[in-house]
Amino acid sequence: MGKEANKAGLFLAGIDYREECPKVCYRTEQMREPQPLPLDFGGETGRGACFRRILSALRRYGRKEALRTAVILPELSEEGIRRCIKEACEAGFSEDRLSVMGETESVAHFVMHQTGDIWQQKVWLLEFGAEEVKASSIEVNKRTVPMVVKAEEPEYWHTGSLADGNRDERLVRYVKERFGRERVSAVFLTGTDLNAGDYPKSREEICFRRRVFLGDQIHARGACMAAGEAPGERPYLYLGEQTLLYNVGIRSSRGGTEEIYTIVDAGVNWYEANGSCEVLLLEEPLLEFSFQSMLGGEPIRGGMMLSDLPGRPEGACRLLVEVHFPAPAQCEIKVTDLGFGELYPSSDLYWIESFVLEEADKGSSIHLLI
Repeated sequence: MGKEANKAGLFLAGIDYREECPKVCYRTEQMREPQPLPLDFGGETGRGACFRRILSALRRYGRKEALRTAVILPELSEEGIRRCIKEACEAGFSEDRLSVMGETESVAHFVMHQTGDIWQQKVWLLEFGAEEVKASSIEVNKRTVPMVVKAEEPEYWHTGSLADGNRDERLVRYVKERFGRERVSAVFLTGTDLNAGDYPKSREEICFRRRVFLGDQIHARGACMAAGEAPGERPYLYLGEQTLLYNVGIRSSRGGTEEIYTIVDAGVNWYEANGSCEVLLLEEPLLEFSFQSMLGGEPIRGGMMLSDLPGRPEGACRLLVEVHFPAPAQCEIKVTDLGFGELYPSSDLYWIESFVLEEADKGSSIHLLI
């Protein structure tokens, strides 16, 4: 199902760290598909120790200098991401070849690395547990360039256990309700063989006019597939919980024409969205910023007043503008007075403003909170 490797020296790893003992898949240039990495943690606990054991096992298959790794975390807070990267780097992983993603993104990458007929319509991943089934769905908008991939947050279907005797009946009700709303081209299953003895009704319903696959370690495989690609190299754009949806720009003037100068581009992971530029202040001590959603619509505009900025002639005030995202929809902007040479030394003043971009009632209307 997967695409052939075409990069020299390919050495990739995907680490599914949603549980205490991570699951890992790796891929080398000679492999068509990621494979599970044989691991024995030997009772070791702590993420740092596990990262060291993983890196030691990976060295049997390729050079550490060529390794690109993606890690899946259960939650994507800025602090949690920074801590994970720090612990991985202390264990020997290279920060510039390390990325972090959530579980839904890993599923999206796994699906998008299958042949196109798999994701012509909606795709579901059903992860069977003892008492419930975790259901995740992926949908691809093929009319856009690049294609836009959207993953819904996982649902939990409370089916009970096989021992209860009613699991098949409960499962088929969930499947009819969710799959009946839209066309589904493929279903991936983990944690079950969906045998006809235990699941006679749901097996028939799930497989009816759909391609169905049994798999394992799908999240780690998806992370591994994505590890060697920069977002701009993919023919698709993933929209998920860590995707920055806004281009951040500043109103400027060039050659007498007003324009928006982009400081940060949308489409990257929000925790990697940092940018800066230097500007010359021409008029009043006010900077105007534009937040343009990549999903379309009118841009949102916000202003930042530079109180107590020393008075200087027009064009004789140089400012450093730095943009940072502490959260997916929270933009923090810092402006520092750099002065203007020896004539107008820096005042050492700086200003920080936080802009919170909120989506109203899950619709298309966006509010700006300062």
